[in-house]
Amino acid sequence: MPHPFLFLLGYRRLRFDRQYAGEVVNVCRQYGFVYRNLTFCGAHVCMDCGLRTAHRLKERCREREIPLYSEQAKGLPALFIRYHRRWGIFVGMLAFAAILFFSGRVLWSIRVEGNRTLSDEEVIEELRRCGMTVGDRLDSLDTAVLENRMLIASDEISWITVNLIGTVAEVEIREVQAVPEQEASDAANLVAAADGVIDRFEDVRGNIAVKIGDRVSAGELLVGGIYDLPGGGYRYTCAHGRVFARTKHVFEVEIPLTYEKKVYTGEVKEEKYLIFFEKEVKIFGNVGNSDATYDIINTVEYWELPGQVELPVGIRTVRYREYRVETAERREDAAAELAQYRLRCIMEAELPTGQLMRKAMSGSFTDTAYLLRCEAEYVEDIARTQPIELEGFR
Repeated sequence: MPHPFLFLLGYRRLRFDRQYAGEVVNVCRQYGFVYRNLTFCGAHVCMDCGLRTAHRLKERCREREIPLYSEQAKGLPALFIRYHRRWGIFVGMLAFAAILFFSGRVLWSIRVEGNRTLSDEEVIEELRRCGMTVGDRLDSLDTAVLENRMLIASDEISWITVNLIGTVAEVEIREVQAVPEQEASDAANLVAAADGVIDRFEDVRGNIAVKIGDRVSAGELLVGGIYDLPGGGYRYTCAHGRVFARTKHVFEVEIPLTYEKKVYTGEVKEEKYLIFFEKEVKIFGNVGNSDATYDIINTVEYWELPGQVELPVGIRTVRYREYRVETAERREDAAAELAQYRLRCIMEAELPTGQLMRKAMSGSFTDTAYLLRCEAEYVEDIARTQPIELEGFR
């Protein structure tokens, strides 16, 4: 392994026969030439000298007719000359040197424990707002102040501790326990949210005002929260439960037969950014100004150490896929298939918990579109809570 100064300034390895070892050493001593790593290499003797020293030593040995052989220059200057067109190598070397320099002085990663409903990303984002983020200097972090800020800032964290272990922040939290919701009102009715025919009752409390098979309208009373007492007066409660009814819904979907679609040209441009903690430096690519339209795809890859330890250093790649917009004709079978898909999405979004009993669909084409109509019958919970004003009953 060469001496660090030799590597930084550049050096050559010199070889000569063993019989000249004494003379070469005497020349170095006479002229003050510094050499390192004097070793035996088979029938030869090898030693390392700086570039200028190696040149001068070869001249003095030539004067004395001592055969001296030198290998190709080595060290950092030789690397620059050899790989001057491959700038990525030197960017990587600089990044590696920077990582070594900052490795023991800054925060590398944050690990969160104890969270259940909050995600790691949410906790880390709250820590950033309170004054701690990856890349901060360790000597500038006051964990006691940070913990107090987190407790004040977040309504979802009841306890937190931050421990700095080397360059890693171990954050342990306890979340606020959810308090069961109190009933919205002392007295309430259940009313119908939609028209339908009563199918069944589940877990109902209150004065039931309808029976199975009754047809009800939206807003009609289903379960009352007021009881008449035999001796006069009233008793009230907060009616609750589920009242299922058969309901009817109509869905309509329209699919145009002409549409605009993307046609990719095959032109792809790319930019790369070096991520160092939370800073980014562009290292490759120049998209420039263009009237073309692109799909922009962002990908980020962080480097990892053995053991899946993620470093705050990585590469962000931005790809630009050029496309143009063209008008296209949609086939009738494709329009019908797309209408079916969109109908399913609408039905699942509007009635996620309803039980579909039957449906009747009809489709028709016009000059410009395909129309799909669906009449569906569901069994769903139509009960909605409606608070009662108690002033007249007290």
